[in-house]
Amino acid sequence: MVSSYVFFWLASGWHMILLLTSTLVDWTAGKRIHESDEHQVRKRWLIGSLSVNLGLLAIFKYLDFLIESWNWASLRIDGAPEIETFGLLLPVGISFYTFQTMSYTIDIYRKKNKPYDDLLSFACYAAFFPQLVAGPIVRSEHFKKEIENTLIPNSAQFRLGLTLIVYGIAKKMVIADNVAIHVNEIFVDGAPLDNLGLVWWGALAFGIQIYCDFSAYTDIAIGSALLFGIRLPENFDAPYAARSPQDFWRRWHISLSTWLRDYLYIPLGGSRNGTKVMLFALMSTMLLGGLWHGASWNFVLWGLLHGLLLIGHRYLKDFKITKKFFERLPRLAPVLGWIVTQYFVFMTWLVFRVEDTQILIPSLKTFVGINAHWDPVEMYDALPEIKFLTLGIAILFFICHFISWKIGGLKHWISRQNPMIWGFIVGVMLSLAFMLRPAETVDFIYFRF
Repeated sequence: MVSSYVFFWLASGWHMILLLTSTLVDWTAGKRIHESDEHQVRKRWLIGSLSVNLGLLAIFKYLDFLIESWNWASLRIDGAPEIETFGLLLPVGISFYTFQTMSYTIDIYRKKNKPYDDLLSFACYAAFFPQLVAGPIVRSEHFKKEIENTLIPNSAQFRLGLTLIVYGIAKKMVIADNVAIHVNEIFVDGAPLDNLGLVWWGALAFGIQIYCDFSAYTDIAIGSALLFGIRLPENFDAPYAARSPQDFWRRWHISLSTWLRDYLYIPLGGSRNGTKVMLFALMSTMLLGGLWHGASWNFVLWGLLHGLLLIGHRYLKDFKITKKFFERLPRLAPVLGWIVTQYFVFMTWLVFRVEDTQILIPSLKTFVGINAHWDPVEMYDALPEIKFLTLGIAILFFICHFISWKIGGLKHWISRQNPMIWGFIVGVMLSLAFMLRPAETVDFIYFRF
């Protein structure tokens, strides 16, 4: 626990007090809820716990956003005062550890789990440093089972842990940071946004960047935890192999999507209480899931679009014409489902990446072919010098992504090879990370959330 708090202090300074507050509040609430048989007492402790956690999250992550939104909306109201923002810095990892500690209290209230035996164990769970900053979001029962046994990693765990760390470093420095240069050139530095090839390439490149960036951190976190003998849950499962919007969310940011399902979608009514309740629960979940990613309206719009995709797929797949079409061409269904799903997923990445509406709106129009043109020469001239290297990296990514999907995890396959082959592959990954890393690397994207 001491190492985790030192790590958090170095990363976030005095914001460590917020983590400590959430830890003490949820530890106390969990104990009181478990000890009481009175429903009202249990409910009051749960409400108190949720109020503190969500209150801290609202103040430090969303208060300035709400003030800025009010100031923008009040421009049309005569005499409306403009409110000064507080300029609050976003505490590192607050979205992740807040969801973790809240799930602990909620599960005890539901009588699904029992509280930890001592405060030290719970504090270790809340502040475990490998996944503290950007996940995965770990359930308390999972972590409890891991630390109940003596934490001595075996040779297989140790090798897998090192493999995951090196795999994550290579994914971040070789793939994510290199394709990011093209993404920035297109959406920041002013490339022609009516060129269909440029916008499609920018969306594709950002899709590669955000996946490799986020999953790289997850790999490093899981690998680091394995060195201590602790297994953390996987957070990704080849999301770009998804054949439907539902399938995508079963594969992308799994710890968040299952958290939203269990603690938001189902409590709001889920799919068992009629169509209207399902639509409300699904759209509310996706909107709040989008807002969880950041205090900006483009994240809300991103969640809205994914909600519409999920709803649209639910109804479209049940149409008679759709069923007849795929019954006649059963082999075409998976391929067509994959193409349509990935087309819309990469389109929504534009909304996730671009906050400036003067860039976003033309980009979206071009992406769907409105007022767009195709000019390979213009595209070639607009991109940075490392054109063919970046193209090769993108192709390499999709080949590895496909192989990983087919064999159930490329990183796990690498760790199982004999020492000679394993050492060679790990050495190649480290060499590539050293030789191909760009001059300027960037922070992990999900550090902002």
